[in-house]
Amino acid sequence: MAAWRCLRSLLLLLLLLLLLLLLLAAGVDARWSGEGTSPHLQTIFLGRCSEYSKLLSPEQRVKNCTAIWEAFSVVLDKDPCSVLPSDYDLFINLSRHSIPRDKSLFWENNHLLVTSYSENTRRITPLCDVLYGRVGDFLSWCRQKNASGLDYQSCPTSDDCENNPVDSFWKRASIQYSMDSSGVIFVMLNGSDPNGAYPVRGFFADYEIPYFQKDKITRFEIWVMHEIGGPKVESCGEGSVKILEERLKEMGFQYSCINDYLPVKLLQCVDHSTHPDCALNSAAASTQREIPSLYEELSASLIIPFLVTLASDAQI
Repeated sequence: MAAWRCLRSLLLLLLLLLLLLLLLAAGVDARWSGEGTSPHLQTIFLGRCSEYSKLLSPEQRVKNCTAIWEAFSVVLDKDPCSVLPSDYDLFINLSRHSIPRDKSLFWENNHLLVTSYSENTRRITPLCDVLYGRVGDFLSWCRQKNASGLDYQSCPTSDDCENNPVDSFWKRASIQYSMDSSGVIFVMLNGSDPNGAYPVRGFFADYEIPYFQKDKITRFEIWVMHEIGGPKVESCGEGSVKILEERLKEMGFQYSCINDYLPVKLLQCVDHSTHPDCALNSAAASTQREIPSLYEELSASLIIPFLVTLASDAQI
């Protein structure tokens, strides 16, 4: 009997130990709140670098993608909460290139719409379409917390620590992108975002606006886009958009603001062609109605003098 009690106590202790190990393992898996390192990170990075180099002008096309990767991968040996924007300096210096004038597009909270509109730099060149932005777009990376090797389970975000690998990457890239931008600067904001179109604390506000080179900038053009079928939380001159406008004015920049910039709106409507927000029939009908009347007015203005001239000739 005593032996049975002893065995039962031992089994209970083993079960508790197993439960503790499972809880610890779950805690390790949930160490960070972000996605883990993207599978095949190096392969994707080098492939994107090689592919993008073909888009550059011949004099800029000589990019050593292997050297760029090596400069980038230095952060993969660092503690995932101790990566600074300056750790990417060499990577930026090796991968940066000029940005066409009047082609820079900054944005907040509409990443997919921006990439769709840019169409691989054909229309415009946002940060995710310059080389140093392209290689990291939609990817995640970090070293394990207390060991060498990449962490494929989770990576830190700003909720975990400020100096995490991905945020520091985009901070450094944003600074460089702003410094290299010139001419007309376009800004696409999400007027349907419940937190406001322009985050007063964010990448654009903190790491892009302060680094614009005033002597290189002509003016700003802000596009406040609203989601098809979504709420119109803010528009030009309202809420956080007004804060942005006032900030640019205080900095001495000229600016204009457009609600639902038509070329982008038409792109949004490709997937929502039957939605009332995309109805263009009334506008088209109005245009069609105006054309005949305009034609009639022009016809009358031309025909009457012509007849008068004919009559005068006949009298002569």
